[in-house]
Amino acid sequence: MLGVDVGGTTVRAVAFDGDLAVVAGRHAPTPTGASAIAELVGDLVRDLAGAGASAPALVAVGLPGRVDPEAGTVATAVNLGLADAVPMAALIADATGSPVHIENDVNAAALGTFAYLGLDGGASLAYVNVGTGIAAGFVLGGRLWRGATGGAGEIGHVPMRPGGPPCTCGQVGCAEAVGSGRAASGDADRRADVVDTVAWTVQLAVMTLDVDVVAVGGGMTERPGFADALRDELDRRAASSRMLAAAGLAGRVRAAPAGIPVGSVGAVLAARSTAR
Repeated sequence: MLGVDVGGTTVRAVAFDGDLAVVAGRHAPTPTGASAIAELVGDLVRDLAGAGASAPALVAVGLPGRVDPEAGTVATAVNLGLADAVPMAALIADATGSPVHIENDVNAAALGTFAYLGLDGGASLAYVNVGTGIAAGFVLGGRLWRGATGGAGEIGHVPMRPGGPPCTCGQVGCAEAVGSGRAASGDADRRADVVDTVAWTVQLAVMTLDVDVVAVGGGMTERPGFADALRDELDRRAASSRMLAAAGLAGRVRAAPAGIPVGSVGAVLAARSTAR
């Protein structure tokens, strides 16, 4: 089976064997627009086949935005230039020649992280991804939580700073506008905003869902010193509030597995779950 993770900056395609061990992988910069993305996925799939991976019986794809796995549509993926609902599953199926299952990319990464952290089936996890944008995925009681309309996890578009910078979604002061990779790119003074934003998302996930684990991943979290700075910020918040101290925010945070294609493997796991 083949899993594809369509991120804001990079598309990663990975071929797996039956035990989900990596057979081969390819990646390329993410284009803008539904047709261009579908064509690139098709190119990567063919490239993997040329590298010795078997023709996939199913291509599982994680994409940003409001994803409807049953309808095969993606909407409001603002970082990809997709506004209205687009039939991405059908477009990618045409480009690859294989059946396609689509899932929200951060939901997929949450499933992959849940599996690689070895959490038991009754555990709950929030996966916060801080890359080009900011979003979260939730696995509650071992099951993916998509929400009533597939929009669960758009934590990056919850305003956190009144009067803050404008966001691509049309609001002001959203977490993504304050402390995402795009917001802090090339500006060392904004790195503290990333730490503050991630601490805010950890607090929000724990105080609303009381999850066992908040896994933090994405390119911005891999910078030197980030983990220590996040722990210090969470401890600072706990010191100012008995409620936050009792919640044990810092103790629930785990780093997402490094060097593991959690988005790609999670897309495959989502497809398997849907098939069952």
